[in-house]
Amino acid sequence: MELFFEISILFSLVIFQSLFGVGLLLFGTPIFLLLGNNFESTLILILPVSITISLLQLVYHKNSRNYHILEFNYYCLPFLFVFLMINIYLGELINIKLYVSILLIISSIVLLYKNRISKLTNILLVYRKLILISIGSIHGATNMGGAFLSIFSSSIHNENRLHTRNYIAYGYFVMGVIQYITILIFGTLNKDFSKLYYIIMPFIVFYPLQIFFNKMNDKFFITIINCAALFFGIIALIMSI
Repeated sequence: MELFFEISILFSLVIFQSLFGVGLLLFGTPIFLLLGNNFESTLILILPVSITISLLQLVYHKNSRNYHILEFNYYCLPFLFVFLMINIYLGELINIKLYVSILLIISSIVLLYKNRISKLTNILLVYRKLILISIGSIHGATNMGGAFLSIFSSSIHNENRLHTRNYIAYGYFVMGVIQYITILIFGTLNKDFSKLYYIIMPFIVFYPLQIFFNKMNDKFFITIINCAALFFGIIALIMSI
């Protein structure tokens, strides 16, 4: 029953991320933390699947150019590594479940009301280097940088769903690879590779789901991400207190 529950959760999140570019880390992290996994074991479980989906999305949209990639690499990735190392060695001293849920709620509320905050997009563009540093730091410490990555990506791409998802996919891919390698080298737990077979899931659902992705309009795409993030954040906060 426990294995069936785990497979059901992962498969549902694979479907969501295959459509919207986020889901496995944004929602899977609080879910598996609340189910009793620690931070490292959660990442070992979901990172390979997330990396696989992001890679499929990048291949699917290989002709979609993005001029913000180098800036992302330079400002986001070093801080991702530093704060992941801090979490690995000091994570037991931090109530990671509480911080994850709070970050999820804050980011989802900002996402939902982004259009009403007229200066938000301009602020993100002006201070984009600082925003990228923050995304790397948050993602390294809590694995929850995806919501802020979504805010940033939708803003710099004027909420174009194709460019937004492509940028998110790139961010999740490179951050996931760095996280996974870092945990394999510096992690404090015994590594369990017995569930790597979950990476089969994206190959089953990704390409058929692109039919639905291509039919979605940009506003619906962004709204679904925002509402789902808020729902999971509230549930995670209630269960972590």
